[in-house]
Amino acid sequence: MSRGVGALPEVLKVGTNELEVIVFRMYSSLPDGTIESQEYGINVAKVREIIPIPVLTKVPDMPVYAEALAHVRGEVVPIVDLGKWMKIDPPAQMHIKPKVVVLEMLATTIGMIVHDVERIRRIKWTQIQPPPALLQAKHSGRVTGVTKLEEREDAPLLLILDLESVISEIGMLSTKKESAAGEMAHVSERKFKGTVLIADDSAVARRILRDILEGIGLHVMEAIDGSKALDILNDFAVRAGDNPVTDYLQLIISDVEMPEMDGLTFTKNVKSNDKLKNIPIIINTSLSGEENKEKAKLVGADSYMVKFDSSVIISEVDKLLVRK
Repeated sequence: MSRGVGALPEVLKVGTNELEVIVFRMYSSLPDGTIESQEYGINVAKVREIIPIPVLTKVPDMPVYAEALAHVRGEVVPIVDLGKWMKIDPPAQMHIKPKVVVLEMLATTIGMIVHDVERIRRIKWTQIQPPPALLQAKHSGRVTGVTKLEEREDAPLLLILDLESVISEIGMLSTKKESAAGEMAHVSERKFKGTVLIADDSAVARRILRDILEGIGLHVMEAIDGSKALDILNDFAVRAGDNPVTDYLQLIISDVEMPEMDGLTFTKNVKSNDKLKNIPIIINTSLSGEENKEKAKLVGADSYMVKFDSSVIISEVDKLLVRK
């Protein structure tokens, strides 16, 4: 199975709040000897292909879960063993034929070893809920959403992984900070002023954005999905009364993939609201490609950028921030 770089599923064409996920399964041994199976999901738009395990070359001084490289279609690709990353012990008595899911996101290509690939499923973001604290603790904060793919009470849960945390932990998530200082000097000799709302389900992404924005003098508010971000905006609209909402909030930076309400649907809702539509919105996503920029424009986004280039972020903020 293969999909072009940055190809966004048609279900996200104009903010329909749906996505397609590849469902895969991981197996683990419990202390009593029984085998536990857990299903996980990855956005199809991030998957280039699924391949058998290639020849792996170990790399010294790397974490045990990211100690290998492989040649995939002429490209040297780092390989992450998802089971080791999540501290899952595969059952010794079970014959597993693992696969590698080759991902393209954040201007990075990476392979991820999984135990078993199931199928592609289409689901609504409204079906995906933020993970409860207990589940987050079990998975060390590496899950951004949880849903059931079937209606029955005993249906297994599908967990949506925070892939940005995978890439961040193996040191491949670059924010290009070295160019940020030069960009800051270029756009302004002063600090910025104002409040920015970040909507992103990834704790890693929110932390990176918060550090950049606070570093240039901005106050940052955070929401873990589009629905909660919209609640914050509606509260600002009430507080503003007859005054412009931009007196209180000067910019929004939103991810695309979020539980309950995706970033395109969120943007569409904001730009169709007369009280909120003048707040600039930057779509900040791991998905690249001209077609994705076009879809962001279709729902009214003012800008589109691929995570996480500090200089680009600062430049876009300078262009779009409503001056108080």
